[in-house]
Amino acid sequence: MSAKTRVGVLFGGRSCEHEVSVTSARSFMEAIDTDKYEVTLIGISKEGRWLVADDAQHLLGTGVVEGDDLLPVLLDYPGSRQLVAQGGSGLQAANQTVDVIFPILHGPYGEDGTVQGLLELAGIPYVGAGVVGSAVGMDKEMTRRIFRAEGLPQVDYAVIRRSRWEREPEVVQREIESRFPYPVFIKPVNLGSSVGVTKAHDPDEFRKGVDDAA
Repeated sequence: MSAKTRVGVLFGGRSCEHEVSVTSARSFMEAIDTDKYEVTLIGISKEGRWLVADDAQHLLGTGVVEGDDLLPVLLDYPGSRQLVAQGGSGLQAANQTVDVIFPILHGPYGEDGTVQGLLELAGIPYVGAGVVGSAVGMDKEMTRRIFRAEGLPQVDYAVIRRSRWEREPEVVQREIESRFPYPVFIKPVNLGSSVGVTKAHDPDEFRKGVDDAA
């Protein structure tokens, strides 16, 4: 019988979608075939610390990656695919090696190419888009510009700059309303799809939605 593939699951993270990522990691753990895969959960705290625990479910229990009883880890030298535990007297081998990383991170510092670049430097294979694809895909305006340049069909859209919205919101709103009938959808350019998304049915909801997204 072949050895199990060792999967490191990255979740949590520094973005405002931290809790959503923890929920996604729970769903991942419920779905993965543990007869085929050996899973190491690696939680990233809101401060950016990479943490593991003897009881992997402890990382998922509170909905937030935090706790003094969690073990901080670092990535070892490029290509080793090993996590190294950071102890009080220096670094100790954590005896946790992964074959591939499965990022379940939402928003900035997760979906935008930053973690992907780190894993490239560390020489660790990972699931999902690479650095460029992640960075471009995270920027909704850049994605749509590329779609347009390549002739791909897409619905009409408008980009509202925060600085202009803060300076002349009434003018911006009139411009949008002259182009699009209600309802309209509003979302931040550089976040995932779980935070700051609004379906605005009228001018009041539009203003609130743009304020939330900005």
